[in-house]
Amino acid sequence: MPISQSDQLFHLVKSLTKAEKRNFTFYSSRIQDTDSLKYMQLFDIIDKQKDLAENVIFSKLKGVDKNQYSNLKRHLYKQLMVSLRMIHIQKKTDIQLREYLDYVDILYGKGLYLQALKILDKAKQLAEKSDNDILYLAILETEKSIESRHITRSGPDMVLNLISQCDEKIESIDNIARLSNIRILLHSHYVKHGHVKNKAELDDFANRYKWILEYSTSDGVSYHEKIYLYQSLVWYYYICLDFENCLKNAEKWVELFNDKPQLIDNDPDLYMRGYHYLLTCAYNLNFKDKYDKYLKELEKFRKDNYSHFNNNSQIISFLYVHYGRLNYHFLHQTFKKGLTEIPSSLKRIQRYKLKLDAHRILVFYFKIAWMHLMANDHSTAIKYLNQIFQMEVGSLRSDIQGYSQLMFLMAHYDAGNFEIMDYLVKGAKQFFVKIEEKNKLQTATLKFFQRVSKIPIGERKKLIHDFHEELILIESDNFERRSILYLDIKIWLVRKL
Repeated sequence: MPISQSDQLFHLVKSLTKAEKRNFTFYSSRIQDTDSLKYMQLFDIIDKQKDLAENVIFSKLKGVDKNQYSNLKRHLYKQLMVSLRMIHIQKKTDIQLREYLDYVDILYGKGLYLQALKILDKAKQLAEKSDNDILYLAILETEKSIESRHITRSGPDMVLNLISQCDEKIESIDNIARLSNIRILLHSHYVKHGHVKNKAELDDFANRYKWILEYSTSDGVSYHEKIYLYQSLVWYYYICLDFENCLKNAEKWVELFNDKPQLIDNDPDLYMRGYHYLLTCAYNLNFKDKYDKYLKELEKFRKDNYSHFNNNSQIISFLYVHYGRLNYHFLHQTFKKGLTEIPSSLKRIQRYKLKLDAHRILVFYFKIAWMHLMANDHSTAIKYLNQIFQMEVGSLRSDIQGYSQLMFLMAHYDAGNFEIMDYLVKGAKQFFVKIEEKNKLQTATLKFFQRVSKIPIGERKKLIHDFHEELILIESDNFERRSILYLDIKIWLVRKL
């Protein structure tokens, strides 16, 4: 884990909260040696920098050559992690359980195996409370190891009980591992292929993963098994475009956490992710009342718990809440009011820019461009679409990049740039050929813009009307409807009529 790369060390230092910096300073002050003085000097220099400047850092360290500098960075990184572990051990039960196992190893090494067994009892209680089957099994295996080497006078019943507990946890862990495998497989499938695009794809996909629908949710199934199962089912139905069943399983996912608040404390990110899918499904189904309810609940959870969130949870809460706010205005078609949400989102994007992947920023810019276009601000929409085109993202979210091409045509139409429409349509066509994707919405939209700029203004209304009717037919096809969920051109067309 200790490293010498300056950028990783820089990002770690910059991620520290004020409390974490105070704790590190206090922790380091107890180590009075030459090395501690040097790595604290390095820490102070990095902490004061706004941007990483390797030459400036090195020049400010007196009496340190390049080899010592690399070692110093490794040492600082290690000490920072030790200090952070000391803080988070009280917040994360996993860390505390691993510490208990470390204590047991030390005590056993000193021959104090009865004391070690007492520590294991505490660890088992904590592992059971937090439903951590994997560490619970590690505790049981350690206990078996001690019982098999020493006469502890626990009796034969204790041995049988240990074996029974191990068998139970092994079965649970095996199920969790299989379900976590299917969850990540489904996620990988979606990243690579997206939603199913036709009946043949749906049949093939459903046949490949049909066993997931038969998985038991009986009372004997652990909370963690159910969590992985509901996540897998959400992904399964989401890929199948079955948003009704996707919503039902997302509701079970969130209810499971609400029934056991300890799960929320252990993993608030997964709890908020459940709400993200509730909002996504309600949005796709046009369930306005449910959408409003879920967004209020997520907003309240974020507000009540934000001060306790770690940096990652703060970023997750920003993404899901701000996506939710923008989609709220799309759902209710309050576009001009939606513009008021954008400055806050942009401010957060700037704050977290080093920790947000390109996909997240791409989606935000797409939503921001659409909000401006529907609020009759085509010039700002074009500005954000150009930012999408300039992003170096390769084939990442090629669907969003494709819909951005179509929105670009819409924005230039609103701007009255008919003289360059042929050029813009040609560029969009080349993009779709490149990504080897072609759906009915894309084909119909390109055909419309290719024709609309060439006919007299008086004849455009009929063409717009015909295009609108064509979009209604496209939307009636469940496999094509997904495209209109991303870019509802019908709303834009209605204004032209």
